[in-house]
Amino acid sequence: MSRFSGFPAHVEKYVGTVRGADSRDTGGRERDYHLVYCDHHSGPYVSLLTSGLREHTAGAPLPQEVLCTVHADQERYGRHLTSVIAELLTESGSRVGYGALIMNDRALLPGTEVAGALAAPHPYLADEFDVLLDEDGTPVLQLITLLPITRAESQLVARYGRDALYDRWEQRNVDLTDITRPSAA
Repeated sequence: MSRFSGFPAHVEKYVGTVRGADSRDTGGRERDYHLVYCDHHSGPYVSLLTSGLREHTAGAPLPQEVLCTVHADQERYGRHLTSVIAELLTESGSRVGYGALIMNDRALLPGTEVAGALAAPHPYLADEFDVLLDEDGTPVLQLITLLPITRAESQLVARYGRDALYDRWEQRNVDLTDITRPSAA
C-alpha cells in the first residue's frame, strides 16, 4: 500500500466529490500529473488539483500537490492556472512554499486581471486539509493552494510582504475563489 493511498479520501473529506480527472496525455504530450476535478460540499465551487506532481517536487520537505479553488462557472480558468503552474514546476524540477509568488509579466487569464498565484494554505478549508497524514499520523504530502493574484497585488507583496496583501483582502472582504474579481491593491 502506498503512503499516499489516503489521498483520494482526504480530498473527498475536506473538499468534496471527485468528479473526474484529465489523463496525463494532453494534446499529444505526456504530463507528469493528472488534473483532478472536485465539486465542493459547501456550494458552487470546484477545486482543480494535481495528482502525480508529488513525484517531481525536488527539495521539498514533503512531496507536494497544488490546487486552485474557484467558482464552478470559472472552472476553465482554475484549470488553466493550475496547469500552467504545475507545468512550470515539473519543467524546472522545483517546488513552492507558502508565500511564494508565481507570476507572469501579463494577465494569464483572458478577461481578468490575474497574472499569477500566491502559494498558501487553503483559506476556506480546515487547517488539517493542507497536510495528508499516513495511517500512523506522519505527514506524507503537502497540499499547496494557488491563490489567484493580480500584478498590482504581487507588487504589494514584493514591497510590503504578504501580510499586507492578506490585510487588504480581509479589509475588502475579497472572495479569493472569484477569478474575475478586481485587484485589491
